[in-house]
Amino acid sequence: MGLLDRILDVVTVGLDKIIDDKAVNHRRVIEKGLEIKGNWQTGEIFLLGNPLTPEVLENNGGEYKTFSWGDTSEKSRLTALAILLWFLDEREAYDYLDAFLRDFVARLPRQDFEQNFGYEYWRNDILSKRGKKLTSDKYHQADLHGGYYLGDDDADDGGDD
Repeated sequence: MGLLDRILDVVTVGLDKIIDDKAVNHRRVIEKGLEIKGNWQTGEIFLLGNPLTPEVLENNGGEYKTFSWGDTSEKSRLTALAILLWFLDEREAYDYLDAFLRDFVARLPRQDFEQNFGYEYWRNDILSKRGKKLTSDKYHQADLHGGYYLGDDDADDGGDD
């Protein structure tokens, strides 16, 4: 079985290079919007039906074992980071973190919820305020999928999110 084991190892490594969960998740968020559900009592978050694991909480402080939302506390900030890291690389997640916390996570009700956030529409709005070129032809994806934009168009005149 040595040869078979080596073949399986090569195939597994090859598949890992081809299939990138973060890229798959990102594509799904762009296509469907960020379908998110939260259970206030248990502190659980589900993204596109998948449970969000609290690994990022452990890696960024260790004291929290559940997620929180509805304010701008450190725990809600880590929730925002965990959500973004589910489908973005680390650099991009940190780039959007403060704006995402302010525009979405802090505005969620402090109770159970189920919403579809128009992430692509929101991101393109943030980029347009920074003077960057819009990169997607799905600018109004939020409108097509029942998503919404929570930010105030005049709220951020400073430019740094």
